Amino acid sequence: MPNSSSGSVNCEELIAENAHAINQLAELLVVMPGLLYRQTFGAKKQHVIGKHVRHIIDHYMALLKAVNGRSAGPLDYEKRQREESLEQDNHAACNRLLAINNSLARLADVPQNTSLTMEHLSDDQRRTVATSIDRELVFLASHTVHHMAIIAMLAEQGGVEVSDGFGVHPSTLRHQQKLQMQMARTA
Repeated sequence: MPNSSSGSVNCEELIAENAHAINQLAELLVVMPGLLYRQTFGAKKQHVIGKHVRHIIDHYMALLKAVNGRSAGPLDYEKRQREESLEQDNHAACNRLLAINNSLARLADVPQNTSLTMEHLSDDQRRTVATSIDRELVFLASHTVHHMAIIAMLAEQGGVEVSDGFGVHPSTLRHQQKLQMQMARTA
């Protein structure tokens, strides 16, 4: 696989992208009141910051379990642990996120583009899909940032300020930087 100078992203950069998002989320959880973490939002009272955080954690844990060979089969995001205590305790969730970051850092030692198989349920049919650690890190970064955007809206509704780049995909940040640079050159 080509190196990052030719336009592709290596595993260490993908790990760093995920680590950045996880660290942002962990920093927010440290200052977030526990009541807000568990508070319900929306007309149906189904939106809860803690549920979004637990969901993010579940996805990372599924990948790490598959990569570390502790699973009894391929990667399967539907067979998540769904540890409800992480929905209730923002400090426990923060600690788990930091542990995930440590585990992700060790993926840099795994050969680049290591193949994986993934189970996917579609139309009540289980399908095995070929994937790779790199591809799943790309997915997880986007998935995490997507949920962080929702978490940011809920946190702000609860009176907690979030940083400007929180819940914004790195590609969007790069695009915004590029526009700012272009505007600065034309000014």
